[in-house]
Amino acid sequence: MIPENKNRNGQRRNFFGPILLITIGLVFLGNNLGLIQGEGWELIWRLWPVLLIIAGLNDLIRREGIAWPILLIGAGVFFLLNNFGPRVWISWTQIIQLWPILLIAAGIDLVFKGDSIWFAIAGVFLTLLLIGGSVWIVREGFQVSADYTEIREVFAEDVEQMEVDLSLGAGELILGSDTPDGMLVFGSITPDKHSDQISTEGSKILYQLEHQELGFYPHTARWELDLTDDLAANLVVHNGVGEVILLLEELDLSALDLNQGVGRLVVYLPEMESDHVLIKQAVGIIRIRIPANLHVAVDVQNGLSKVDFPPDFELEDGYYISPEASKSNADLVIVVEQAMGLIDFEYSR
Repeated sequence: MIPENKNRNGQRRNFFGPILLITIGLVFLGNNLGLIQGEGWELIWRLWPVLLIIAGLNDLIRREGIAWPILLIGAGVFFLLNNFGPRVWISWTQIIQLWPILLIAAGIDLVFKGDSIWFAIAGVFLTLLLIGGSVWIVREGFQVSADYTEIREVFAEDVEQMEVDLSLGAGELILGSDTPDGMLVFGSITPDKHSDQISTEGSKILYQLEHQELGFYPHTARWELDLTDDLAANLVVHNGVGEVILLLEELDLSALDLNQGVGRLVVYLPEMESDHVLIKQAVGIIRIRIPANLHVAVDVQNGLSKVDFPPDFELEDGYYISPEASKSNADLVIVVEQAMGLIDFEYSR
């Protein structure tokens, strides 16, 4: 006799397609009845975590382990609630620290894999404990002691410009513009694994700070730095995985190059005139805050990203433009590139 969850060839049936069709039907039905709010791509973007839930259910039905399917379901539910309920900003550095959970889940599957219902119940219980503990860590955080060092670099009186290059493999970067007088860069970095270079070319000072190794478990890197607002600045920031928060409202910014692999970017731009503000990200969230009195033109090159602009922005010749602005008279031209995620523009408050 062929088991109920196997086909005639003895292979376990794949239920992903049928469950996906049922889910799509329920979503459209709920949208038509006014139970689910949203339109078009916005609704699709908000519902992407359902794919994780369906994948987990499919693996559970096919009895392909216990821990991994429930982890998928838990992650899907978490992201789904985050999209439709109160926003809980996720710290990507804390998520990186949780990578051993994958090993624990694999071990649970090996120990409790089998046809016994009691083994299955035990595996489900342990996996739920694992998910609950992980969510608590992400929400509440935890402290891990680590070496740190202070960064203090000065500049001469005849310097007028600065070029700053910050490169952080994995971790958090918070950058502001509140330094003591005569100080080029001031702040602290954790852990104390870095290399920096400083040089002068005429009236320009060049500063480069780089993290020497990836900061995975038990701690990731955290940089809290400030740059002087007395010099015109060209700023370059590279980040592999993590969070970057640039508080640049008081900075005399001439150009910005910001590049990230996966994570969250938050950028507060100053009142500036520049045609070189380039922000790139593979996957994640980009939030850009712009002064309300600037003429702004934005070129968005997005793949599967949701894009939000203030309601008074218009699309003209491929550019999103602020009121009374055009590509030719824009004070500030911004280029944003993202493969998948969310791009959000708002006016600074």
